[in-house]
Amino acid sequence: MDSIKFPVENLTDEEVLKEFIKRFECDGAVLIYMESNTEYGFGRWKNHQGKNWVQTLFKHIKKIDSNKISIN
Repeated sequence: MDSIKFPVENLTDEEVLKEFIKRFECDGAVLIYMESNTEYGFGRWKNHQGKNWVQTLFKHIKKIDSNKISIN
């Protein structure tokens, strides 16, 4: 695995996902974090299969507890 060549703390959430997709062999990835009792999520994909996976995952997460989750 290649080492990271720049500090990750300077990346936005979307840039973290973009770098993750580039560095690892995956079709899609999600980043979910909690801030002030609200969960936020971001998804990124590199092909149609990854897009479907991300969208399906977010649909399932929203069903679990739609009152607590805000997916952007």
